[in-house]
Amino acid sequence: MGTKTPGAIKRSVFTSPAEVEQSFYEALREADLDKLMQTWADDEDIVCIHPNGERLVGQQAIQTSWKEILSKGPLSIEAKIPVIFHHGMIVIHTVLERHYFATSMGQKEMLCHVTNIYQKSRNGWHMILHHASLAPPDTVLEDTHPTVSMLLH
Repeated sequence: MGTKTPGAIKRSVFTSPAEVEQSFYEALREADLDKLMQTWADDEDIVCIHPNGERLVGQQAIQTSWKEILSKGPLSIEAKIPVIFHHGMIVIHTVLERHYFATSMGQKEMLCHVTNIYQKSRNGWHMILHHASLAPPDTVLEDTHPTVSMLLH
């Protein structure tokens, strides 16, 4: 990938993409920006795209966007139905995120299709891309759907 971030925060060492993903979603549920940013690779070529948002490239842009989002408090998000692609030092997870939020008319939920890409370096596994887009209104979430894992050559 590209260049390292000058003065970057200390990164956690994750031993698997699943461990990174677990920490990422825990950080969102805890509104913990530092923990969240530790899941990202120490690289300026990382990318984040929020639902209906622009493409954010680099540590500073990504951190600024998550700081604004998390300033409103913890997010209630579950990642479900993963499809996992393994390709050497890159692993791609596609998940369906279920977002819960309170409105004046009660509890609501929103579904997003999400792609998380993880890369292994000498510092362990870290996220290099998070891309979320709103799922169509007729999307059905079936908790019984099996996890699919594929090894790419």
